[in-house]
Amino acid sequence: MNEQSEKPTKILFVCLANMCRSPMAKIMAREICGDSIEADSAGVAPAMRPIFPNTRNYVRDILGVDLVKHKPRHVLEFPVADYDYIIALDSSVFMTLTEMKEIPKDKLYGWDIPDPCGLGVDAYERTVQAIKTNLERFCQNKDMEKAFPNGKA
Repeated sequence: MNEQSEKPTKILFVCLANMCRSPMAKIMAREICGDSIEADSAGVAPAMRPIFPNTRNYVRDILGVDLVKHKPRHVLEFPVADYDYIIALDSSVFMTLTEMKEIPKDKLYGWDIPDPCGLGVDAYERTVQAIKTNLERFCQNKDMEKAFPNGKA
């Protein structure tokens, strides 16, 4: 096994406020893909307040993780060039990221994950399932082009 294959794949998940989807994707990436993934989460317009109590409760109930210590961060607070993949969790976030000169376009991908904020537990469960489906597909291949051969997911 060479050094390259032992190094975890670095992914930065990006949503709007860094309060729901990207923190959930970060948590789930480690659970689904194990040590082969190193994930972070960010937002293009991070919330200036703590995560909503309902969001924390749903994430705790569904994923078993309390986000009480999570602080929303802007995507450009991260060394974006160091990531193997930057995954925008919806088309609006994807378009915003394409307009940022600092974002390496060859590492940018988009998934279509619905934002559950304010929509209740059923919406959170659907979002978790959508993230899970995309992560399982990705982790089986460890390569975005192989996992999503018809383009961006």
